[in-house]
Amino acid sequence: MAGTLYIAGGAMRASEHEVLSAFIESAGGSSSRFAFVVSASGSDPDNTFRSYVEDFSRLGVPKENCVLVPLYAKHVKDERGFNALNGDEESLPRLFEGVTGVWFTGGDQYFTAQCFLRPDGTYTRALEIIHSIYERGGVIGGSSAGAAIMSDVMIGGGNNRGVLYRDVVYGYDTYDSLCEAGDPVEPLIIVKGLGFLRRAIVDQHFNARPRLLRSIEACLANREGVRVAYGVSEDTALVYQDGRINVLGSAGVYIMDCRNARKTGNGSYEGIALHAIHKGDNYDEATSQVELASDCDGEGQFTVPLDYVNGATIDGPAFDRAIYHLLCGRDDGLNFCPEKNKRYVKGIAVYEAHEKTFAVVLKYYRDDTTKGYRQAHTSFKNVGLVIKTSEIQLA
Repeated sequence: MAGTLYIAGGAMRASEHEVLSAFIESAGGSSSRFAFVVSASGSDPDNTFRSYVEDFSRLGVPKENCVLVPLYAKHVKDERGFNALNGDEESLPRLFEGVTGVWFTGGDQYFTAQCFLRPDGTYTRALEIIHSIYERGGVIGGSSAGAAIMSDVMIGGGNNRGVLYRDVVYGYDTYDSLCEAGDPVEPLIIVKGLGFLRRAIVDQHFNARPRLLRSIEACLANREGVRVAYGVSEDTALVYQDGRINVLGSAGVYIMDCRNARKTGNGSYEGIALHAIHKGDNYDEATSQVELASDCDGEGQFTVPLDYVNGATIDGPAFDRAIYHLLCGRDDGLNFCPEKNKRYVKGIAVYEAHEKTFAVVLKYYRDDTTKGYRQAHTSFKNVGLVIKTSEIQLA
């Protein structure tokens, strides 16, 4: 049976000890051997490695059990003056001997892809070895860029504004020129990842950066037919084992199921099923079923109708309030759609891209299968999502 994936959304703070401790335990405990891939950092690989060695040492792992994988961006050399450059370098296989856990650090996933994938997209020898570690029951983890690389279809860059204003870019051929241009309206870039997770796309920093549109667009625009995305919050880890997902850390994982969705216009979509799980909840990839740790504890308490909720996208507190209102509001406190025969709440977000302004209206629907509860954040399942984007003129 394959091992376990620890996919962390970045900015590990309060939950770092919890996540790394679980990672170490899953890999066989503190006496195990761990390899660290710091490629994404783009510079200063030795200090990045030393920082992780100190973290693992505090958790009981001997420093001699930590191995640096010397694969860096082409312009970087470590303190020895060495860079293996790509995963086919002959000296790399021996570094993985006895390794049961591999951790990919944050930075820019572009550099990691350059190191571990050949130009034709096939796996280098080093990546094949890491896959074999995973397939033998080992543990693969990573944070931020180290999370993005986990999926076979990978988001290489982009933001919501870029989804609304620019065409999707496939592959990294123009990546250097895009970086040099420095345009803050970044196009969605879809590339090949390292392939540990094949049935979904990973996005990260999901509760801190506006990425809902880019995740949905990535589901509908990729050519491999992957139609589900997992958005992992900061200070949080998605733990994947044998097709089941659990959560560690202080926030949540958002599941965007676009298998029945379609794009109806620029930045406009319908038919999305949205779920959110936190610690204690879980998701079964094979059945698409969410198990929640609790039920709504305030059904019927909301009676004041909501018009638009300013923001109400996942990267803001208004989203939790809007969804909890949807879960627990009385019918007369919600909007009603006659065509769907469903109640809903509306959110709105405004994006500016160069000389254009876009109003993004999000409608969150409930039906008899919609359930959820709120603690620090709102967990829920089977919320329908329809997004309509319009270009607007501001006076």
